[in-house]
Amino acid sequence: MKFYTTKERNLSVEITPLIDIVFLLVIFFVVTSKIENNQYLNLDLPTTSAFSSSISNVDQNIILLDSGILVIKNQEFSISSINEVMKGINQSFTKTQPVILSIENKAYHEWVIAIMESLQESGFQNIQIKTYTD
Repeated sequence: MKFYTTKERNLSVEITPLIDIVFLLVIFFVVTSKIENNQYLNLDLPTTSAFSSSISNVDQNIILLDSGILVIKNQEFSISSINEVMKGINQSFTKTQPVILSIENKAYHEWVIAIMESLQESGFQNIQIKTYTD
């Protein structure tokens, strides 16, 4: 058996795997990095003068404030008492007419889903959502 001596043996470093790893790291950092602070699309939406948004039935309007207060027919209720509020809505609202759910922009998504789910379970099929502004 012949053993190599240090003089006969050439040491070399394989750089092919190193290049692969470097390219993978570059791809990873490019994909995961933020290019700019605002990562949303600027949309130029068309405007029209023929379309007007008006509430046809103000009697069936539910306003959800960002503080968790529901305003129904000028009465305020807490979002935590949604079951009691739904009993009153079932008695005073017509199920065939649309219900307009006006929501302030800082209201929690969970509250909106809870109200919509309760309305749908009660048999209201036409639920319209709009942004509420004072």
